[in-house]
Amino acid sequence: MAPHFPPLVAPFGVAADAVLPEPWLAWLATALRPDAAPASPPPAEADWEAAWPALDRHGLLPLLRSRLRESIAWDALAPPVRERLDAAYYANAVRSFGLEEELERIAAALAAAGAAFMLLKGLAASRLVYASLAERLVNDLDLLVRPDDASAAVAALEALNYRSPSLDRPRGWLQRYRAELPLVCADQGPRRGLLVELHWSLVESPFHVATLNAAELWRTARPAGHLPNAWLPDPAVLLLHGAAHLALHHSQSLRLIWLVDLDRLARLPSLRWDLVLDLAEAWRLGLALQASLLAAQRWLGTPLPPQALDRLEALAGDPVARATWGVGDEQPGRWWRRARASWRVLPPRARPRYAAWLAGRAALRPLEALQARRRKP
Repeated sequence: MAPHFPPLVAPFGVAADAVLPEPWLAWLATALRPDAAPASPPPAEADWEAAWPALDRHGLLPLLRSRLRESIAWDALAPPVRERLDAAYYANAVRSFGLEEELERIAAALAAAGAAFMLLKGLAASRLVYASLAERLVNDLDLLVRPDDASAAVAALEALNYRSPSLDRPRGWLQRYRAELPLVCADQGPRRGLLVELHWSLVESPFHVATLNAAELWRTARPAGHLPNAWLPDPAVLLLHGAAHLALHHSQSLRLIWLVDLDRLARLPSLRWDLVLDLAEAWRLGLALQASLLAAQRWLGTPLPPQALDRLEALAGDPVARATWGVGDEQPGRWWRRARASWRVLPPRARPRYAAWLAGRAALRPLEALQARRRKP
């Protein structure tokens, strides 16, 4: 089904089964923004029943329960709604505990392999801008390693029974034209199917893999608490990465929790807007950042410095930023769309090698499909 494009979060679209009416979006804005109290009365029980699948799809239920529980709106909710919100919150708390246990196992394995790693996306946001890990739904583990450590990191994960659907390994052309390798846990039991996205660059496009300065990411990172060899990105990096992930890979399948992440990061007193804008310019992500922040501002009232908006307006016209918008959207024709966009923005001298890599990847696809069928239980 075609995505829906709510004006409040334009230019982003949402999946057809995740559409929320405008009154719901308006009420959620008061419930989720940290500088406001949830509007009372909240929606009626029947309205909750209709909206529940979309709220779940957007990853909002644990945070919504936490925010409502702290407000007078909680007592105005129908008892069945409170019970379902409690159940969603505590289910995510249990899941978060399980993910933390697994993250500790992975951290120990990577430390033994000599590979430092950085937490990305929800793993990092849950530590930086949420009161507890239980508030932020996390579906998989996004980890960044230095490019030189990627092969050792894959070997360490494979020793924990993670398997990649790709026959490639993170070296040579794969490291040049891709930014990550997915690995899925093949264990029986609760770990089965858990996805680790192992990144060696932040943005999944050949142009950005070549452009992003990995040393800059690590120079501004900070230790991630008790996990050995684990790091958290600077909030400026996490903000820009969140905007890039949304605009380049999910421009037609927005999850509202991603805008909540951006809103909370933008409100951090420690956020260095000069670094955010310098990185957006250097990495050619001005349009992604502008569109994401303006959508967050319209919905959640995200405070944005006027000088930042002025500079983003100038950066948004970058032809690379426009050519790579939606390049990885999970829509029909994704593979060809990414190939065409990458071909347009790569330097002419780099195109023949990229074409050769595409041909090699096309040849591997039938073998990978066969491998996937053999791995099915």
